[in-house]
Amino acid sequence: MTKNAQIWIDRTRNGLAFFLIGSFVGAVISLSIRPIPTDNKDLLTYMIGQLSGMATMALGFYFTKGAGQDAQDAARVEYTGKLVDAVAASAPAAEPAEVRVVNEPTEPVPTTQGETP
Repeated sequence: MTKNAQIWIDRTRNGLAFFLIGSFVGAVISLSIRPIPTDNKDLLTYMIGQLSGMATMALGFYFTKGAGQDAQDAARVEYTGKLVDAVAASAPAAEPAEVRVVNEPTEPVPTTQGETP
């Protein structure tokens, strides 16, 4: 992904988040000032409920994603370091072990079912 495309994705994400949060705040303020018509009470309640959920998701994306991210990254670095140390400690010696083949030259791999010689 190009840098320009990432900038547009971030701007769009930010714009949608501000729109959702602003709409929710604006709706709550306007409904606090004006009386809710009785015919539209259920519809407005449903719409405000949906808008509050979307606004909460937007806030959660911006504030909870980064809140614990530094601690998670530090833990990952620590565990990765431990993994590298464990792999290095269990690595075989520099000299490879000698292998001796014991199969018959006419039958290099056992091809019959049953017990192998």
